[in-house]
Amino acid sequence: IKCIDLPLSGNISGNGRFFNMVKAYRFQRLMIIAAFIVWAGFAAKIVVGGIKGETSNVSDTFCENVYYDLKAEISGVGKLGSGQDRLGGRSADKMMLVAIADKLGISRYEIQEEDEGIFLSQNSVNGRLDIYVRETEQGDYLKISVQLNKGFECAECYRDIIKESFEDYGVDTCVTVSMKGSAIGDMSDKDRDNLADRMLKMLDAKTVTSGKVQDSYMVYAYTKDVKDSISLGKKKINVNITMNYDEIRNMTDITLSTPVYSGDF
Repeated sequence: IKCIDLPLSGNISGNGRFFNMVKAYRFQRLMIIAAFIVWAGFAAKIVVGGIKGETSNVSDTFCENVYYDLKAEISGVGKLGSGQDRLGGRSADKMMLVAIADKLGISRYEIQEEDEGIFLSQNSVNGRLDIYVRETEQGDYLKISVQLNKGFECAECYRDIIKESFEDYGVDTCVTVSMKGSAIGDMSDKDRDNLADRMLKMLDAKTVTSGKVQDSYMVYAYTKDVKDSISLGKKKINVNITMNYDEIRNMTDITLSTPVYSGDF
């Protein structure tokens, strides 16, 4: 127990000073005992039944199971409509990209105009941002992508901002959160199963289907704790785990995505 410093001058007598120290000591003991009782009750709840309603989010789950080459990608793409249907042309598109970047808190970006569309980007040691409108014969598409090299706890916040940005411009799409990392060597099927099972358990997710496609190990699952989902046949999925071995690097690349991974294997 840390000693209490008393003033060296004043009207407190020697005996008064002694009694004040005794009172302070007794008070501290009572506070420590009370704190211990509260903590013991809280710990008992954890041991007996856990904390209700608390499950790990995607970034926490991944970072507790995968340790190398960690990064996060939050992205979405949706159709804006054909060029003839949209007003304002590229000037309006440029204003839209700048407004989205501002909403994401990005200011040191570059904008490039090319034949196939307008591209806004910013690259740094902490991550990368890409927002663009790509013009195609089928229509114009808006894509927003944020890659994080650190600060993975921000992934869920970026997802909400990106989803809201799409809604602002009437684009109906699904925003994907993908945690990416690696494990040393070629993981055995048993090790891959065990890793997938641990992450699904932390997310309170149940496997819908799993298997291999060529060299890719994939698991599709569903949890009620993730809002968005897509349909796989008659069933819903919103958790996707993929694992692929890279012979050149001698690493197994691992991805945990919600609701589904949208990149290349």
